[in-house]
Amino acid sequence: MPSDGAAQETQELRAMLHEVLGQLLQSSMHVFWQRVREQGLSMTQVFALRYIHRQGECNISDLAKALGVSNAAASQMLDRLVQQGYVLRQENPRDRRNKRLSLTEEGQQVLAEITPSRQAMFDEVTKMLSPQETALVTEALNLLLTKMRSSESFSTPSHFEKS
Repeated sequence: MPSDGAAQETQELRAMLHEVLGQLLQSSMHVFWQRVREQGLSMTQVFALRYIHRQGECNISDLAKALGVSNAAASQMLDRLVQQGYVLRQENPRDRRNKRLSLTEEGQQVLAEITPSRQAMFDEVTKMLSPQETALVTEALNLLLTKMRSSESFSTPSHFEKS
């Protein structure tokens, strides 16, 4: 059973992690939502652009399934993205009923613009630290990351993918 001092330190660490992660998420999401609004996009449209980007090319039913909507709803949402010049919808030469979707150059550009630059935010945070503080924070984060990687609770590789 942990001592009262250890329990208090654990509680303080939880509160600090909550605050630090909360501030990082809030800052990056603020920039993200601002950019999404500037482009006049909905969250579903952003998810669609990101899905098409990751797939390289897909069809409407793949996209609908990924978004959890009907083919008709996905098709209707795509109409606006096509009109805005972000998505190219082409007939599949082997099956004319099956439309292939891909991002246009403009679609790739808008996706790059709305994706918040985490690197810039991290650069700003690291500028605040002295070399000694940087070393301490790096050591602490390495310890935390090692523990998380060895825990079954955090065994999903996507938790640790570099971005």
